[in-house]
Amino acid sequence: MYRSMLNGLSSARTAPTWLAACFVLGATFAGETAFAQEPTGQPATGPADAGPTTPSQPVAGVVENGVVDGQQPEREERIVVTTPGVVYTFTNRGATLSKAVLQDPRFTHAARTPVAGTPADKLTAGQIDLVTTWGPKWLPFGSAFGKLGYPGQATLVIRRAPEGAVQSGSIKGGVLEAPTNRATLQVDRIVAVNDILKVTAPASIAGEYRVAAVGAGGSITPSKAFTESTIAGVAYEITRGGAVDQLFESDRNFKRISTTPGLPLVYVWPNPDYDTSPIWIERRIEAGAHPYELHLAVTVHNVGDQLAQVQNGLIVGSWQHPDTKGPSMFGAPTPILQASCLALDGVEHAPFASLREAAIEKWEAGQEAKEVHSYPSGAQWIAADTNYFMQAAIPTPFSELGGQCQLGLRDFNPTVPGAWVMWAQYTASNLVEIPGRVDSCLPDWLGATNPTAPQGEHCKAYLDVLGVTSASSVDDVKHGWEAARAKGGDLAAIDRAYDALKNRRQATWRFNLFNGPKDTALMPLTHPDLNKSVKFGWMSFIGAPMHKVLTWFHEGLGSWPLAIILLTIALKLITWPLSQKSYMSMQKMKAIKPKLDELKLRLGNDRQKFAQEQMALMKREGVNPLAGCLPMLLQLPIWVGLYGAILGSVELYHEPLGLWVPDLSSPDPFFVMPILVGIIQFVQMWLTPQTATDEMQAKIMKYGMPVLFTLFMLFLPSALVLYILVNSLLTIVQNLLIKRKMEARA
Repeated sequence: MYRSMLNGLSSARTAPTWLAACFVLGATFAGETAFAQEPTGQPATGPADAGPTTPSQPVAGVVENGVVDGQQPEREERIVVTTPGVVYTFTNRGATLSKAVLQDPRFTHAARTPVAGTPADKLTAGQIDLVTTWGPKWLPFGSAFGKLGYPGQATLVIRRAPEGAVQSGSIKGGVLEAPTNRATLQVDRIVAVNDILKVTAPASIAGEYRVAAVGAGGSITPSKAFTESTIAGVAYEITRGGAVDQLFESDRNFKRISTTPGLPLVYVWPNPDYDTSPIWIERRIEAGAHPYELHLAVTVHNVGDQLAQVQNGLIVGSWQHPDTKGPSMFGAPTPILQASCLALDGVEHAPFASLREAAIEKWEAGQEAKEVHSYPSGAQWIAADTNYFMQAAIPTPFSELGGQCQLGLRDFNPTVPGAWVMWAQYTASNLVEIPGRVDSCLPDWLGATNPTAPQGEHCKAYLDVLGVTSASSVDDVKHGWEAARAKGGDLAAIDRAYDALKNRRQATWRFNLFNGPKDTALMPLTHPDLNKSVKFGWMSFIGAPMHKVLTWFHEGLGSWPLAIILLTIALKLITWPLSQKSYMSMQKMKAIKPKLDELKLRLGNDRQKFAQEQMALMKREGVNPLAGCLPMLLQLPIWVGLYGAILGSVELYHEPLGLWVPDLSSPDPFFVMPILVGIIQFVQMWLTPQTATDEMQAKIMKYGMPVLFTLFMLFLPSALVLYILVNSLLTIVQNLLIKRKMEARA
């Protein structure tokens, strides 16, 4: 299904902001759904449920690294899932994407220069990876809660070296050494200062210590000295206690609880096998409706006895390579990132360059190098995007009320190129209160192997009674209950199952995630207004229709170069009558040139008198002095519109013209077409009647214009140069036909 959709659907893209070359040419010639709050298991407050859910089809995946047998649950585990559109890599660090590599062979990029601290896979040449960040906090589609409040505390197990393991800890010089074989650790997270170290063996040093310093590899210096400075076989555990939101900020290692590596993937934070918490965060990722879509459900479970307050949020982080430059008259354009969101006043864009410039200004003024643009309401989606590609998060179900969005950039060290991150962040507009647990079942993944977890009945048996799953919505559960009662049987057990599931203290927010090219056929399937991210420049009223016609021609011809040629012919036919009037007027201008020369001789340097006589002569002969400019004035908006449509169209991205031109969206690498355009312009100037009364001006127009025109063509996209080349040839043909027709009349 995915493959047929990819082969059958066409796309459109945003336009760049650079239009300087065209201007110079013209001058020369003339849920509350945005937070998708769906109470699957009803919270005390919050909007209505989104309705019945439709389970997605499973997609197989493989484990790239890590261990899946439960012995090392906290080490990074990557799950690679291949779809027809994208090769996704998911990580338990943040329970989100660490890679989204596009499959289309056209979607490639060149190697980038090394940047200190940047992973090598973000710099190597190859298929485009839409995930440009690294580190759990800034990965795209990670959770970024506006509030995650609960009165009680949670405890994370950071490291555990059990007694009797193949290699327990060792103390040397009063320092607990870093593990040399981390495979012996049951739990292995990043230790921080002030974590609690509990030593259980040997008895001579048993006790509780606070971490005072963390050395290389995770060695630990305690706040108080061990009673023995050197000893082996140390069994210990390191824990970290605190408020739930603070612990989540410090450590975002999730535990994968889905049994098979593939979609759907289900992650839970904190680790239900070891950690203790009244609040649990579950993230479920499923395949979407088309190759570039995923579905995400974020569920917050309250298993404590106190009220929890949650304001959900999501972030799309991105990173821009320091060498990336914007479009320029004298260089091929490169993709510039921007943070975007659809808010009340339309699509808001915050380009990387403008955000960083503002951040640097603050840093120079002694403030933090950080710039944030806030839009307090109406956010329908957030994104990190370029003119060709997009990573977007869309809260569902859709609502006009929307949420809040922030577009920002932080430069961690303005003196070091590349030490920055840009983001688009979505925050739900209201705070959801989730009451403490009373008379409800527990998630199946909680408490099975963790003696510190809350005790009680698990939900699986009740789900089976009603014929629903743990991912089912409130409406699904209700429909299952009604269907079970209609079938008959033990009605008391059916009602008990419904009550236990209905009373679950949890809230779920759902999102559609888009990772792919800005395809105008696919994006509306993810959100009806996602196409608003597509721009065709400030003359989009011309560029957008031209793009539609161009794609329509391509569907019939199967060739983008032929589609461009056919579009050129069509536009020439449309403008033919006006152009014909203009060229005929120019021929008339040529006919009265001897009379103009005579006037100039007779009036000499009296410019005012000459101008008056010249206008009177043209009026008598029916000549429009501005008619010669009309063809250029007609072409200018077409060039500007087509420039936006071409340079912003992902269909032409790395699409070959053939022969020596490998990419229609980039300049001709050998400048063959621009030179041909210059030669044709020279022929066209030679055929065009020269009406200038000044000899020097006539020479400049005849010889200088083709040279200048060639220079401007050198770095325009090959698709636009192809249009101008074909249009110039058609103009010559039109001139010859008009000239022959007028000579026949004479």
